[in-house]
Amino acid sequence: MPSAAAAFRETSNKLPHGLPEPNDSVAEMRAFLARTRPQSPSEALRLLRSAYPDAPLGARVAACGLARD
Repeated sequence: MPSAAAAFRETSNKLPHGLPEPNDSVAEMRAFLARTRPQSPSEALRLLRSAYPDAPLGARVAACGLARD
């Protein structure tokens, strides 16, 4: 059985806040945006804030494709 630390090492997105984010979290938000089709990045962030209030800002920014590498 893998340890909790090993689970956190498997991340796909480098987020601005530096904390690991599960692979499926950002992917789920991207799928949500694909369904809702916001007209601007600010609208996308507002929609994500409403739909995923517990998600960190960095994850929402990454889901919008606004995060820098």
